[in-house]
Amino acid sequence: MGDLVNIAIIGAGCGGQAIAGYLASKGNKVNLYNRSTDRIRLLMRKKEIELQGEIHSKGKLNLVTNDISEAVRGTELIMVVTTATGHYDIATALAPHLQEEQTIVLNPGRTFGSLEFMNALLEGGLTADVTIAEANTLIYATRIIKPGLSDVKGIKNSVSLSVIPNHRTSQVISMLNEDYPQFYGVENFLTTSLGNIGAVFHPTITLLNEERIRNKEPFDFYRDGATREVVDYMEQVDNERRTIARSFGVEVQSLKEWLCERYSLPNSSLFDALHNNPFYAGLTAPTTFDMRYLTEDIPTGLVPFSELGKSIGVDTRYIDELIEKASEELKVDFRSQGRNLNRLGLDAKTIFEDLRIVSELETITEYKAAVGAIVGGE
Repeated sequence: MGDLVNIAIIGAGCGGQAIAGYLASKGNKVNLYNRSTDRIRLLMRKKEIELQGEIHSKGKLNLVTNDISEAVRGTELIMVVTTATGHYDIATALAPHLQEEQTIVLNPGRTFGSLEFMNALLEGGLTADVTIAEANTLIYATRIIKPGLSDVKGIKNSVSLSVIPNHRTSQVISMLNEDYPQFYGVENFLTTSLGNIGAVFHPTITLLNEERIRNKEPFDFYRDGATREVVDYMEQVDNERRTIARSFGVEVQSLKEWLCERYSLPNSSLFDALHNNPFYAGLTAPTTFDMRYLTEDIPTGLVPFSELGKSIGVDTRYIDELIEKASEELKVDFRSQGRNLNRLGLDAKTIFEDLRIVSELETITEYKAAVGAIVGGE
């Protein structure tokens, strides 16, 4: 990756191990961090990740650790590859250890990941001038066969990326493109955040197949779960998402457009795209509701969609119904615990101005001065 001295991968799950193994195989000096040692115990001894499937390679890791300060020390690029619900805690842990000119990439950010991450860093006392980017989606569809062996089932053709501060977008894209030419820059974080299609796909299919999942019925998540009725509902949710985006001057792809572009599928209906995508074949449905299709995609996807819509008077009845169903199913108040306006440092009365300020920042530390009454709860 050009002149990079060191890269830190935060999170040793499916995506983290695949990205760490690939970047190490390309000759980069890669540190891998995971909070718990159980997942990385073998890797701490072996320090090697093998990739199979769409990629065949091996990467030797420089360091495998559960010490986040050790993992990021001296690095130029920090790839955060965890569930979005972990972003706040990761940022809080990172804040005292970040150094000047480091770049952090959230893989993916889901909705407003970079904004929440920035707020958490500032609350944690960040003083270094860093850059935060959020990817619209995870570049790989991947599974761990065993620690140190990842099966890469698919690679996205393109992944949009936004950056805070926005004027550093080309710099970050240039940094990534040597090993990941799929990344391309977009205007700002509203485009990546409101382009979060996982928040539409996952909760809709899961919650509208409620009885099958409750009965632990085995079925293919996309090909069996995305019935015509489910797809019709999904398109209503998607219409609300795109209406919100347009209200903020952002044009985002529809679900069908996104699928066809990312996976090189022929132009067809959403139903056909879901059923004919070879990368979705054989992906089994969950047998519990306590999993990331709800515990991640509701609080970091549908909740901020709904909050943004309500702040400007957009009807989000379909999105709200999914939030309510998930909250009831899991006995969790996702709206209060998720990325609501307060957590994101936004005010419904000044929403357009708040978002404009973020999109025009020269440095991240400017934000604390600009909206100090919100950040840190002052």
